[in-house]
Amino acid sequence: MKRSICVLFVLHLLVSCNNNQPQYAEVVATNAWTAAYALAAGATDVRVLTPYEMTHPSEYELRPGDITHLNNAEIIIYAGYEVMMEQIRSGLKIPDEKMLQIYTSYNMDEIENSVMQIARKLGTGELALKNLDEIRESLENAQKVVAESGLENSPAVVHFFQQSFVEEAGIEILDVFGPAPPEPRQILEMTQTDAALIIDNAHNPSGGALRETMPEKEYVVLLNFPGAHDTRTLEDVIEYNTNQLQSLR
Repeated sequence: MKRSICVLFVLHLLVSCNNNQPQYAEVVATNAWTAAYALAAGATDVRVLTPYEMTHPSEYELRPGDITHLNNAEIIIYAGYEVMMEQIRSGLKIPDEKMLQIYTSYNMDEIENSVMQIARKLGTGELALKNLDEIRESLENAQKVVAESGLENSPAVVHFFQQSFVEEAGIEILDVFGPAPPEPRQILEMTQTDAALIIDNAHNPSGGALRETMPEKEYVVLLNFPGAHDTRTLEDVIEYNTNQLQSLR
């Protein structure tokens, strides 16, 4: 009898301890990029609506199964450029307080601002600051690679959506093209620059014509959204892009 009471007492303690464990908010991210920001902020078990393997993540449209996840979410993290946002706003009655819009880029100041927005919602500020230090180190490594390889002396024409990473890495930008393919006048203007690099975007490449008219220039394609090449985090993408640049030398 005494043994049974002891066992019940221990079980009660275990249940009580489990109930006292921190309860993480259910986070839904619209795509791999907003999910990477959520992970950087300290979120766990993030539900990502857009498949990681999708080439054009911003064009993903909601599927019936997504509606349940959106309705059950405590926080929905989005950027605003997603096609699904019109569907969410017009078709689902989701309270505004559940929606958190962030800005996605590879500019360190903008990364920090967006990550801390999420962290304040989650109550994970300490973990977010630690993760931000690691992201900052990744960008500093990109700058180091660019400097040591001589790429800082190789100005570039750059896809619109790669400006933030290229600037952070320390490469001079002479002109910007995209997201739509450049018009003949733009192509002519870019061929007359001193650009040594053409830096395109993997998710909507539009530098093909430039590559044809500037065949002597080095051409490289970088990522924005995690997903391809086993990337999942912001650091993964920064490391992949850094390696792509390093391969030019």
